[in-house]
Amino acid sequence: MEPARQLSARRLLLFTKPARAGRVKTRLIGALTPEQAAALHQAFLDDLLDRLREGSFDLRLAWALDPDEAVPEGLFPGLRQEGADLGERLHRALAAAGAEAACVAALGSDHPALPLAVVHDAFARLEAGADVVLGPAEDGGYYLIALRAAAVHPRLFAEIAWSTAQVFPETVARCRELGLRLDLLPQASDVDTPEDLRRLALRMAGEGDLGCPRTRALLATWSLG
Repeated sequence: MEPARQLSARRLLLFTKPARAGRVKTRLIGALTPEQAAALHQAFLDDLLDRLREGSFDLRLAWALDPDEAVPEGLFPGLRQEGADLGERLHRALAAAGAEAACVAALGSDHPALPLAVVHDAFARLEAGADVVLGPAEDGGYYLIALRAAAVHPRLFAEIAWSTAQVFPETVARCRELGLRLDLLPQASDVDTPEDLRRLALRMAGEGDLGCPRTRALLATWSLG
């Protein structure tokens, strides 16, 4: 008989894409060139990874890739997102993580200044008794979802109107439907649109780089901060 595999306590999946021009931060194209948008995406990712690497959790990068693309190599283990839509990709990745960790979470890479303490808080709330923890985004979505492994249910992710203001309220309703105890993190904003980017640049002009030196340097180069 094989020995039982020991579960890790926490695993974070960072959902992201390779920084290819015309493929990432597309809502910023116009205000930025496709090449600038790709450079910004890479800066976001690198700044965020610098912070997350100090976290008390296992970190994996979940890559959105074309069929012929290999999982990028790097400092952190990577995996391929699998599924027809974001909901299926989230469920599959989190379910697989939940087979190896007691608490799992997925985070988007559009929040370069997200404090590490917020991620730790999400895991702590699960360990204190929550089944699901959501970080609501100002646009009606969520920037982070954390779950106890036993709470990774396909119904949380199926038939959600992704990329709309209904994502957060629909997910809250699914938690209620499934009888899952839900806790909420502070609201935060994605950096998806030119207005979002201007707001970030203004914050950096007044408060410093917010722990995002690469992002701050790019915005200064483009006279956006």
